[in-house]
Amino acid sequence: MPLALFDLDNTLIDRVTPFKRWARAFAAQYDLPAAAEAWLIDADDGGAIHRDAFFDLVQKRFDLDESTAVFQAAYEREFPRFMRIDDETVLALQSLRREGWRIGIVTNGPAMQTLKIEHCGLPALVDGWVVSLVDGVSKPDPAAFALAAERAGGSLDGAWMIGDSPGSDIGGAHRAGLSSIWLHRLREWELTEYQPTRVAFSCAEAVNMLLDDDLHLPFAVGR
Repeated sequence: MPLALFDLDNTLIDRVTPFKRWARAFAAQYDLPAAAEAWLIDADDGGAIHRDAFFDLVQKRFDLDESTAVFQAAYEREFPRFMRIDDETVLALQSLRREGWRIGIVTNGPAMQTLKIEHCGLPALVDGWVVSLVDGVSKPDPAAFALAAERAGGSLDGAWMIGDSPGSDIGGAHRAGLSSIWLHRLREWELTEYQPTRVAFSCAEAVNMLLDDDLHLPFAVGR
């Protein structure tokens, strides 16, 4: 059976809109100034900053009494509830399943990632997953992809990795010898040492590529 491995945030599920909702709720909870929501979104840096560093900035910026650890624990408990998976992605995963593909998730992050997976109903749509800080392996280490393949009941031979991160997802696929689809999200591809096999805007578009008979024809990155 062919195997498709997917990143989680901003691949299978959108993170941008849920974080905006969380920022609005957090600002209201602590009665922060009107500009706080925009500041929180900017400081988050698309999730790139570690949460302890993020909440350290938040605490200092707004002179809040609670500790960074308290903020982080509440965030990891509450943020998954803001996540949603769109219908288009659900249909795409179901299409892959019908065509005989095994499906796995490989995501970097804390145990909160598992809560996101469960909250969005992904256990019914995929065959297994790896969460880096739970399982002790993280992208771009090839071991993370190997473990995800094992849990999904598939093989890395001929497998594909789909994700939005040039380094963790596409770089990891390159190191593991996998074909890849980069979700460009209107960004340009800037790396020269490797490139994705294909480029798509959305997860659903990437799945359509996987199901396309012309998938293995030569392709040049246009973004």
